[in-house]
Amino acid sequence: MSRFSAGSMTSDQLIEEFGLQEGSDVGDGFNSAAGATDNNQSKENSALGNGYLTNETYEKLKDDSRVKEAYASINGQEAADKKFKDGSISINTMDALFDDLTKRSEQQQQEQEQAKEPDKPIVLSDRAANAIAYTKAYEDVMLPRQGDYTILNDKSVLRDFENDFKLNLARAKAPQPQKPAVLQNAEEATAKNEVLNYANNYKRAVGDQLRPANRP
Repeated sequence: MSRFSAGSMTSDQLIEEFGLQEGSDVGDGFNSAAGATDNNQSKENSALGNGYLTNETYEKLKDDSRVKEAYASINGQEAADKKFKDGSISINTMDALFDDLTKRSEQQQQEQEQAKEPDKPIVLSDRAANAIAYTKAYEDVMLPRQGDYTILNDKSVLRDFENDFKLNLARAKAPQPQKPAVLQNAEEATAKNEVLNYANNYKRAVGDQLRPANRP
């Protein structure tokens, strides 16, 4: 498998592999002697800039096996054989090839832009926030003091539970950082950790305890 593909090379890789140079303000006509047909007759590359391909470098590369391999990788072997049938390619074809090697696809560009974007906070859905808040309040308040409420009828347990739930809910609804990883996809993480199922099970098990009006 060839090491060349569309959008696979950086400016440093082009320089190292093909002996190209960082571009500069070379002005019009820089590549006219080599047969450039651009309006300004100066070759430009998105990674290296204007004037990256000197006439001398073109002469060295126009029949180079690496250039033919790269062209075949992108355009197919049959197309490469036709282009190189006279032994070499034009500076215009070579410039187009280097553009292909450095041109990022739309998907690659989007991924690159997303990688540069700072992490955005995640806001949990109401369902996920309620489940998380309920579960934490139950574990922190109701579970360790369940006997006080059911046996001693200590109403402060219910009050503390409700206060803790409200506090947890406010925190859960606040924008969350993307890390730790469990919050990177709130809905998926919640489902994977079975928080919703866990909370629903608790609701069924102790529903009467959390509703004093339903007590006999």
